[in-house]
Amino acid sequence: MATGLYERVFHRFVPRSALRPRGRGQRPLVIRWLGTAGYVVKTEKTTVLIDPFVSRHSLLDVALLPLDARDVAIDKHIPDQVDAILCGHSHYDHILDAPRIAKKTGALLVGSSSTCAWGRREGVSEDKLAVVPPEGCSLTIGDIDVRFIHSVHGKVKIGPFKVPQLSGTVDVAPSRTPRAFHYKMGGAYGIHLTCGGVGIYHNGSADLVDAELTGVRADVLLCGLAGRRATRNYTRRLIEHLDPKLVLPSHHDAFFAPLERGCFLLPGIDLPGFEREVRDASAAARLLTPDYLEDVIVPLDDPRDAFIYD
Repeated sequence: MATGLYERVFHRFVPRSALRPRGRGQRPLVIRWLGTAGYVVKTEKTTVLIDPFVSRHSLLDVALLPLDARDVAIDKHIPDQVDAILCGHSHYDHILDAPRIAKKTGALLVGSSSTCAWGRREGVSEDKLAVVPPEGCSLTIGDIDVRFIHSVHGKVKIGPFKVPQLSGTVDVAPSRTPRAFHYKMGGAYGIHLTCGGVGIYHNGSADLVDAELTGVRADVLLCGLAGRRATRNYTRRLIEHLDPKLVLPSHHDAFFAPLERGCFLLPGIDLPGFEREVRDASAAARLLTPDYLEDVIVPLDDPRDAFIYD
């Protein structure tokens, strides 16, 4: 999409400085936003990725052309050493790069049967695939405890247009280079991590199953925003269940240009409105808004003191 048109369709992400505290200090727990719903979560011993997607094809390419992982973007933005890749569902903007990253790094690829089907297409060996059943499961990666929690995908609209859910599963991934519509959802999960006593909950799509979150707590909420206003009381319900101390927004960006172009917002995201929703739901939760590839340092004793590493 031409530069001028891109700026007219998608607005530049300009967070308030008050939501971007900066500093230096120890790095016991690092969270780095990769754009879309993608994150690096790193402890002193273990590195996991959640829904990593850095290839970011143009909107025209997504609509018309086959899509392949871009090695240049992966090599530039993904750590060399990765222990596991955790996929909350299998749409292209969550799973396109994950099998290629797993093949390059030797990481364990964890997700639905559809996620693992894409891994097999890339040539990831069976011992590096971990299938999550529809009801979810738990596993341990290094010093991080991981729990996949059954969830549902949000209903996303761009203006008056409803984005197809592409529900269903992929049993055998196509041998030819796939189009965006080949990436079926394969079920949806929230992903809960426990790192050094700090709980992190990744909600990669803006909906939830309340009963599945009974008794679940998370100090840090990685909150997917795309389509959130189609889900009744979405932000309040998540925060009341999880009682987070720190909230980081995600999946609010337009993901149709390279990370180097900067962060632009999907239509209708309303970040100021999300800030009010967080504040209304919890006086204790703190909102922090990182930009692409910035390291958020989370102190283990009080995640509210998190800051962007300067």
